[in-house]
Amino acid sequence: MARTLTAGPERTNRLLLIGAVALAALAAVLVFLSLSNFGGGSKDKAAFSGSTADVVVATRDIKAGTKITSDMLDLATLPVASVLEGAVTEKAGLVGLTARYPVLKNEQFSPAKLGQTEADKVFANVIPPGKRAVAIPVTENTNVAGFIVAGDRVDITAVTRGLNAGGTASTVLQNVLVLAVGQTAAKATTRLDANGTPIPGDNAGDLASRPDNTDPNAKARTLTVAVDPNQVPVIALAQEQGTVYLSLRPPGDESTQPSAANPQTLPGQ
Repeated sequence: MARTLTAGPERTNRLLLIGAVALAALAAVLVFLSLSNFGGGSKDKAAFSGSTADVVVATRDIKAGTKITSDMLDLATLPVASVLEGAVTEKAGLVGLTARYPVLKNEQFSPAKLGQTEADKVFANVIPPGKRAVAIPVTENTNVAGFIVAGDRVDITAVTRGLNAGGTASTVLQNVLVLAVGQTAAKATTRLDANGTPIPGDNAGDLASRPDNTDPNAKARTLTVAVDPNQVPVIALAQEQGTVYLSLRPPGDESTQPSAANPQTLPGQ
């Protein structure tokens, strides 16, 4: 009878002890999970879930001012938490760019590391791909009183005179990009998109930006434009046979008029 009376309290104490240990373990797990989530951002969650991303890294140390070649680039798969903000994710387009700052082996590329050095900012770099730069003699009369600046777009009209007293005028080229007025040229730049890929040159002249000085220059004697290779002879012939006039387009106007190319004469001629 005595054993029966004492077994109850001992069993109760044992169960209480086991319950306390279980509660303590559960509390420890909850505290750990709480601390793990406290202050954790999306990158921490991505890293915990094992998410990865491909980024471009350097295969060797690259000095500032070095032209980037294909053998300097490689793709590496890294945890999302280790990917730098704005890291370049594709190798296409990086070849030929210049490292503005040193890039270490296995370091990720970012737009801030890329671009052109001052030595690379030569006039040839403002010419859009597939175009040619051609200079046209101008005066204050043919150059819209000197208000045309690099980065503007113009139409080119040629006035020619025949053997008789009359003459003809026709717009030989439309929507032509102006690269320079006198010695004041557009500035060479390399613009990158969100992925760090260079934006190719197009009709908007993405390879260049306006010069710092955009004041009118009525004293300029030449104006340099970007044209297709097969348009170079047209400008040369227009200069040899008559006078070339430039008309200034408003920003964003890229329209063309087919009838503008038709030769025009004065009434009665």
